[in-house]
Amino acid sequence: MFKALQADSITLYLINDDNLAEVYALFQGHPDSRSMVEELLRNYLPAYDKGQRTNYGFYSMLGTELAGMALLTVDSWEERTGSTGADIFEHMRGRGITPRSKPHLFYLAFELLGLNRVATGCRVSNLSSKRSIEKTVGFQFEGLMRESGVNDQGEFEDEYLYAILRRDWLTLYDKSQVRVLT
Repeated sequence: MFKALQADSITLYLINDDNLAEVYALFQGHPDSRSMVEELLRNYLPAYDKGQRTNYGFYSMLGTELAGMALLTVDSWEERTGSTGADIFEHMRGRGITPRSKPHLFYLAFELLGLNRVATGCRVSNLSSKRSIEKTVGFQFEGLMRESGVNDQGEFEDEYLYAILRRDWLTLYDKSQVRVLT
């Protein structure tokens, strides 16, 4: 198993049970540490289905600075589909970290795991996430999922859906740009 994926000036470090205490300590000392740790525990921990890992959570570093987290989830091994997401510390936002982390996640999905499709989305009201997704080369808008989630106000809200296919990744990305660190 690998420990990290590196490209550009971003390194994604895989979160595992054996480094969780270190990750927890690393996430302390920021104004939004509490909400980021809650998100880490809710969505970024390893998960397995029939002994096969399905949740690949990472903490992301921009150079030597902790930036946030990135995630690839295998939604179906049979259909070879996955989904991705990210959470960035407030003081690190606006630096293009999320779109610049996608080549790492796409490499994991398409090259290492053999997936065919990776989707992502955001609530209609989340304009910064929408801009970030639209900056990511390869993601294509596929539609609107009506009232697919509940927002912070407890109301149903629509979500935008985007996806990239393996064949698109092969033509748009240079997989040699991603280094696997063991």
